[in-house]
Amino acid sequence: MSEFLTMEEFLSMDTQEHVKDVWFWKRREVALPIRSVSGEVYFKARKAALKVSVLGKKGKAERKVEFDDLRQKAEIIIAGIDTERTDFRIDSPQVLAKFGKIAAVDVIPCIFRPSEIDSLYEAIARISDFADDEEAEEEVKNS
Repeated sequence: MSEFLTMEEFLSMDTQEHVKDVWFWKRREVALPIRSVSGEVYFKARKAALKVSVLGKKGKAERKVEFDDLRQKAEIIIAGIDTERTDFRIDSPQVLAKFGKIAAVDVIPCIFRPSEIDSLYEAIARISDFADDEEAEEEVKNS
């Protein structure tokens, strides 16, 4: 191995670390296998959660940006369920039909309570290494 990273070394690396864990759904008393989510999936989920609209007319138009937190969490939860260890899929036609929904992100609030959504999202975020560390963020802001 050389002193610095070479292209050959980089191309032979597995850049996607796959971490697996289990989230226990207390209300239903079942375990749900979860896996880490890649940065690419995370950023796509953040992008999908942004809603940009333009208000007003040409000369005085204002851009309004809204962030749909539930949409981001739903996207991460869907990607974070380990389908290699379970046949449960939120985006399956059976689940969509059961709740009368077209998109899997709309099913998440039908299945999980708000606190469960937060808990499951945090468990996936923790093993994916993109969990928000609010205390560290506050320290940086206050320093």
